[in-house]
Amino acid sequence: MKFFKPDFELQHFSEITMDWLKANRVETIFSDLDSTLATHDLPAGDDLEAWIQMLKEQDVQLVIASNNSQARVDRFCEPHGIIGFGRCKKPAARIVRQHMNELGAKDDTTIFLGDQLFTDVWCGKNVGIRTVLVQPIGQEHEPIQIVLKRKIENWMKKRW
Repeated sequence: MKFFKPDFELQHFSEITMDWLKANRVETIFSDLDSTLATHDLPAGDDLEAWIQMLKEQDVQLVIASNNSQARVDRFCEPHGIIGFGRCKKPAARIVRQHMNELGAKDDTTIFLGDQLFTDVWCGKNVGIRTVLVQPIGQEHEPIQIVLKRKIENWMKKRW
């Protein structure tokens, strides 16, 4: 069960501040999309706009790595001017690793940010990078299969 334990647990992506990035030597963030940065299948909120701007000012690259469709990822990424990849097949590492290599992202300065243990944290661990787990955004809009996974995740978290 410890394999699924993230390196960092935060309440919200906005807790990744300029100081946090510097203290943890982060240059690249591979991030899940739905329930991590925005409510499932909805556009981003104003808090994300400010956070993305802060990342750009710090020269930290934000890359979306989602299991969702490329169309959903593109709709989300294009207004923010960020890179995004759909159909990443998380928790498998191959596609994320391929994108890391293409972008020149280094293992020791890259984190994987997400809201789920069985896709995001597991993927980051499989890739060999540090992981950050955040509380899900907009859980009331999540599909039933994710609601069921969360029950198992909560059971696991109690045993850490």
